Amino acid sequence: MKAFEIHTFRDGQWKVDSVFDDRELAIFEAKKVDQNRRYSSVKVVEENYDEASDKTTIRTVFRGRKGAARSGAPKPAVTTSSRKARRGGAEREHGGKSRARPQKKQPTSVVVPVLILLLLVMTGIAAMLGLQFVRN
Repeated sequence: MKAFEIHTFRDGQWKVDSVFDDRELAIFEAKKVDQNRRYSSVKVVEENYDEASDKTTIRTVFRGRKGAARSGAPKPAVTTSSRKARRGGAEREHGGKSRARPQKKQPTSVVVPVLILLLLVMTGIAAMLGLQFVRN
């Protein structure tokens, strides 16, 4: 089984951006990613899994024009390893295009603004009730 992963290099590390089962589509998308300036470098890695031997062969089939030399990104070596060892025992389906999990973002604190707004609303209601009480 073959899968083509787009890897992006940013902040000193490579991350899987997306996975394809079509080489040309993966390279086309990687070229589009390479054109914007969001990442220092981009590459497409072909991952070939042999079920009979339970081995995975990995090789880079495309490297963005910005290249690893400018970004300081290390050149990956072609490696062969056990799929289960690399994936921690988990099997992965390589369907069409899929996204890697997004990075967890720091939650923005909305508690303080909500409390201030609640306090203002309660103060307004108390003021209106107070005016009504004074009138009578």
